[in-house]
Amino acid sequence: MLFELQPIDPKVYRAKTRRSTLIIMAMFIVIGFISADRFVAWFGEYSNNLIVLNFIGAFFGLVLTGFIVKWFFKDKPWMAEAMYGWRLKRNLMHVTNRLRAVQEAVARGDVEAMKILRFYHLGLEQMHRLEDNSHALIELSADKRALEKQLEASQVDLQQTRFDPQWLEPYPLTKEH
Repeated sequence: MLFELQPIDPKVYRAKTRRSTLIIMAMFIVIGFISADRFVAWFGEYSNNLIVLNFIGAFFGLVLTGFIVKWFFKDKPWMAEAMYGWRLKRNLMHVTNRLRAVQEAVARGDVEAMKILRFYHLGLEQMHRLEDNSHALIELSADKRALEKQLEASQVDLQQTRFDPQWLEPYPLTKEH
């Protein structure tokens, strides 16, 4: 599924994701307390360990909250920034899983790998800005500049803001030791 980087103001992003997080947390607290209480009420006579029933009820509340968010809230306007951040991180993780193979292909002059790595750098840069992580931005800048020079030498557009995980199929998964 094609993903495209969107221009988002980091302050607005943080404010809106904070708001959506608080809404979901409040919903979980209510559902978690109710389900934990109901589990104890319904199954308490069958078990002498009410703490376990409380945990099972709270876990059920967490699962139910996740279901509600996934099926009813994920497309709501107040969740847009949080869902965008989640999708961005998900797509960056696709590249991270094959990063070594992509970097090796870039070193061999593979233009498609350069485009993928450029998207990765732009996506990481945006994620670090959205999360106000200036230290990681500094660490990224040297690799980003080196790739930009390579892209310019190959006459490839620097604005690689689109990504499809299927583009990674030629590059094997990175195996960690």
